[in-house]
Amino acid sequence: MFSVESWPQPAARAWVIARRFQKFLVVGAVGLGVNQGMLFLLHQVVGSHLVVSSTIAIFLSMIVTFMLNEHWTWHDRGSGPLIHRIATYFPINLIGLVINVSILRVLVTEFDINYLIANLFGAGAAAVWNFMLNNHFTWGDQVD
Repeated sequence: MFSVESWPQPAARAWVIARRFQKFLVVGAVGLGVNQGMLFLLHQVVGSHLVVSSTIAIFLSMIVTFMLNEHWTWHDRGSGPLIHRIATYFPINLIGLVINVSILRVLVTEFDINYLIANLFGAGAAAVWNFMLNNHFTWGDQVD
């Protein structure tokens, strides 16, 4: 097993954060699959308005990613009542939702970019926001 115990504290901290971010990206890829699939289904198949479709798709992916992050990405930090982490995660990710939908809307309406491609840019920007704040507030910013 690889150990960073002998590393200087800043290097060990950076390594742990990088490893956790890798897990977060894998979870994010699953969430993005849910998001893109539901966005396509709701907008293209059902015919729902793009912003409504995107909002619903993101919210559903938030539920999936919370469960995966709770049980894998930050499995070692889930102390205290689950409801406290939920109450922190969803407001943070709702701001991420606004970031995602705003970028999606601007790229589609102002630059005529395909909505699924635009959604990737929005999701990428929201992912950075979501990771930084959830790592610190939802699951506590600490070195393993």
